[in-house]
Amino acid sequence: MLMPASWKTTIELRRILVHDWPIITLVAFNLAGIGLYLGVGPTAQQGAGYRIIDIKAVRLLLDAGELSTHEADWYQRNLPSGKESE
Repeated sequence: MLMPASWKTTIELRRILVHDWPIITLVAFNLAGIGLYLGVGPTAQQGAGYRIIDIKAVRLLLDAGELSTHEADWYQRNLPSGKESE
């Protein structure tokens, strides 16, 4: 007797849920924990030791021309030996 394709899919899905539920649960808890940490964890709190970039201040500096596109003065490029610096 032939089964419809939808029954086969339902049987496979049921087998996956019955046998693989521990790993599915573990992955779901990990993803929920990561989401909560990023959403309401230390990164969302002021003064938690994480850098919070003030976007408005950066835009003001860009518009005023106080930020540049070249490397900082202290930055030294590593060039292959035998090449002169630019």
